[in-house]
Amino acid sequence: MKEEELTVLIGGLGFMVEEYVQRVQSRFPKLNIVPYPILAETDGSRIPEGIEDVDIIASFNAYPFAMQKIKNLQWFQILMTGYDHILRTKLIPPEVFLTSSAGAVSIPVAEAVLGYLLFFVKKFKASLENQKLHKMDRMLGQMRELHDRTIGILGLGHLGKEIAKKAKLGFEMRVLGYDAFVTSFEYADEIYPPDKLDQVLASSDFLIITLPHTPETEGLIGRRELKLMKPTSYLVNIARGEILDKAAFTQALKERWIAGAAIDVFWGDPTENILHEGDELWDLDNLFITAHNVTGTDRYIMRTAALFCDNLERFMDRKELINLVRER
Repeated sequence: MKEEELTVLIGGLGFMVEEYVQRVQSRFPKLNIVPYPILAETDGSRIPEGIEDVDIIASFNAYPFAMQKIKNLQWFQILMTGYDHILRTKLIPPEVFLTSSAGAVSIPVAEAVLGYLLFFVKKFKASLENQKLHKMDRMLGQMRELHDRTIGILGLGHLGKEIAKKAKLGFEMRVLGYDAFVTSFEYADEIYPPDKLDQVLASSDFLIITLPHTPETEGLIGRRELKLMKPTSYLVNIARGEILDKAAFTQALKERWIAGAAIDVFWGDPTENILHEGDELWDLDNLFITAHNVTGTDRYIMRTAALFCDNLERFMDRKELINLVRER
């Protein structure tokens, strides 16, 4: 199959779509590209010309109005790691290939995870508050070290492995993995199967959730699990909000079952802003919230575009696609 025979729709925020088009076009100059600068479609008023002939979509979301007009969609590339929000739409027919950008953002997210841990143990929040008050206070309480502490990583996919590597090589931490499929990894001291979750919870000074959102992982960390954690431990969720029971999590922070937490993911569609202004989580002093933006570095588009282009070559050569979503 030749590139001039294919039409690709690239969708997302306007400034991102512009760069994606430039990067993809530079690698495939004869490719027919239809820009669609819309992140989440609410009506069909802006559907571009030529939509009927689109063979491939590379986007953050599925488009209910535009996709109705496409005659022969063959492949949908998600320009982000998660795909559960795409599956929920039921807009991708089973015969259409579905692929994700898993692995493309592992480095920036792993950097952010270690940043969260340092934020807590080095008491950076208290220092920032004192700086605003022009207050020099060396009595912030005893700080802690990451060195030789235990980090439990729930899920050893692309992201979990990158976190394990940075924790081991950068801070010489003791790394515990938890995974249903991975049984060994050079940067993990031990790896536990699903029936050994309690041991990971009880042993970890820092618990990191990197699991995909599936029926098996939804609500995995609830009241019982949070009670098993050390009162001095910290939890970080950079996977999906639904893996963490929100009511139990809120209670755990308010009643200090654990020392604190950091979250960059919430409950609901990950492409929407869904932690409402009045949510009580905003006011908890032991919770660090970032706006689902730790992936958004200056290299995000570069990496996800490169992955899409690699997959496009494979598609034209009729080879198996990278990050193919099989369980649909």
